[in-house]
Parts: sequence; structure tokens; C-alpha cells
Amino acid sequence: MEQGTCLEQRIEEQDQIWIKRVIPLPQAPPRSWWARLRRPAAQPAGALIAIQDITDEVRKEQELKIKSAMIREIHHRVKNNLQTIASLLRLQARRSNEEVAESLRLSVNRILSIAVIHEFLSHGQASVINIHEVCYRILTEVTQGVLDPTKNISLTLEGHNYYLATQQATTCALVVNELLQNAVDHGYMGRDEGTIQLALHDTADSMLIEVCDDGQGLPAGFDLERDCNLGLSIINALVHDDLKGQFELRSDNGVRAIISFPRWHLREPPSHSRGDG
Repeated sequence: MEQGTCLEQRIEEQDQIWIKRVIPLPQAPPRSWWARLRRPAAQPAGALIAIQDITDEVRKEQELKIKSAMIREIHHRVKNNLQTIASLLRLQARRSNEEVAESLRLSVNRILSIAVIHEFLSHGQASVINIHEVCYRILTEVTQGVLDPTKNISLTLEGHNYYLATQQATTCALVVNELLQNAVDHGYMGRDEGTIQLALHDTADSMLIEVCDDGQGLPAGFDLERDCNLGLSIINALVHDDLKGQFELRSDNGVRAIISFPRWHLREPPSHSRGDG
């Protein structure tokens, strides 16, 4: 009342939380201009007091924060467990024959591609994933764990940041991992150099993932439905069943693998972006 200004205060009383607001009400001014001129500024005639109970809103906000922290912790533990499983499979591969060791190596990379998704979810608030960052991590894993260091084969990533729902991102991580491994394992047999390019494109309603290599290309008369190996069978099933999309292989100075699928509507916007890649 002395200051003639609005005031707001948050008060906690036992288990209740209140917001109290006070709005001063000015006195009615004199009718004549002469009286208004001679009359000093008057104190407010009174005040409007509003009291709002925000207990439920605050409790819900606190519950959401606790739930979000628990979910991130679960993703962190799942990621650690998947990495532990991958380590155990690596140990088993060292004691196995060449054929079994190769199968275990492929399984390790598939597990790690899923672990990448859980790692992203353990750090972020949103339930959407930047697929560009996921692809970069998988590209790094393949370069370090699959690529023969004696060969001069480079892996590149093109495209910008865009976001997918968690389920779509997990499927894409598996698909990208399989495509890169297939290109490394089968595209450069008997060759010591080359380039494998991973490109990401999107429109308002769809996504396109391309993996192109300049290797030896597809065998003559190759038919995807008839001649695909386990890796290609996994890709085919994931693209058609999970992504509801299309998978195509072309011979184009090597092999061009094309994945296209409709983009699901994101329920929440991305929480941050690190810029175009």
C-alpha cells in the first residue's frame, strides 16, 4: 500500500503451496481539473488480494522430474548391460573357430548399435533421437571395430540433423549398422582401397537413407529376395515390418543401398540441436 505497486509471494505452509498476489486499487480522481492539480497523489483506496493454490501443479512437476530421472537411469543401465554382453561375446569369439567368431562379431556390432540409442536416451530429456548423431557413432564403431586397418577404405557421412521417434531411430541404427558391415565385408574382397558413403535425406513426410560403396558391385543375376544373406534378410524385415518402408539394392559403380520410409509424427520437439553435420 505504501509503494503503490503489485506484489507477488510464494508461501509454503505445511504441505500446501500458495501464490499470493496483491494489486493496489487507486482512489477515484477528483472530477475538476483544478482539484486534481492541487490535490497531492493519494494513497491507494485499497488492494485486491488473490490467493492461488498451486500444490497439485508443483507436485506433478516434481513427479515428472523424478520419473524422467528414473527413465534416464534405466536407459543408462540398459546401455551398460548391452556393452557387458558385447564384451562377453568378444571373449567367446576369441575362443571359437573362425566361422563362429565371425558370427559373434556381427552380433556384437548389432548389440552396440542398439546400445548407442540407449546412450542418447540416458543423456537427453526428449524421447526423440538425432539420427545424424547416431549414424556418426555407428560409423565410428564400424571404422574402429570392423574395418581392416591394413586397407585404405574411408567411411563418410553426409546430411543434416533430423530427429526420429525412439522406435524408428532404433530400427534405423540396426539397418545402418547392417548396411555398413555388408559393404565392408563384401564390397572390397581383393581390394585395398575405396570409399563408403552414408547419406541422409528427408522431406516433410519421409526419410531416405543411402549407403553407397565403390566396391565390386552385386553378382550377376543377383535377386534380393532369393540371394540375400542373413544381414540383408534382417534389413529387409526391419524396413518392411518396423519402418513400413522400401529397401532397394542397385549396382552403380559398386552397390547403392536405398532405404525409404514414412516419417512418424513427433510428439515433442527436439530439446536441442548441435547444428548441421
